[in-house]
Amino acid sequence: MIHVPAPDPFTVFGLPRSLDLDERALESRYLRLSRDCHPDLHRAADTGDCIAVLQRAAEINDAWRVLRDPWQRARALLELLSPGALDRHKRLDPVFLAEALDLAEEVARADAAAAPALRARLQAALAADFAALRDAMQRGDCDAAARVCHASHYHQKALADLDAKS
Repeated sequence: MIHVPAPDPFTVFGLPRSLDLDERALESRYLRLSRDCHPDLHRAADTGDCIAVLQRAAEINDAWRVLRDPWQRARALLELLSPGALDRHKRLDPVFLAEALDLAEEVARADAAAAPALRARLQAALAADFAALRDAMQRGDCDAAARVCHASHYHQKALADLDAKS
């Protein structure tokens, strides 16, 4: 099977490649683009046009899934700026991985009384991760940004696991 790379989500939305996007403007643009290529507006079109409209709608929906999530947006931006950076930097520091394992165990053991403080800690860790990611991207250090993306996955997973317990 031939792998066809997904279109650049920033180009699909006609936006500059940027980590920081205005959430309201992004949603407004998504709704406008979705409306413009809605199949109901193209009923009289021939089969080829209908297929093109459906393909455009799928592109818009795929780009929306990426751009609306800051972490997915960061990953897409990294791949556009430095193809393969995420794959090259999967290996994380063993000390960090040990800390991540301890954190996962803490989440697994957390009861209802401990959950709010742990949730706040995890949210703070994710905010710090995103600040480090933004800083690395502003410096043009895609390698450091890729490492932060991978490390943040452990904090995101811990928070998701904690939320699933509630």
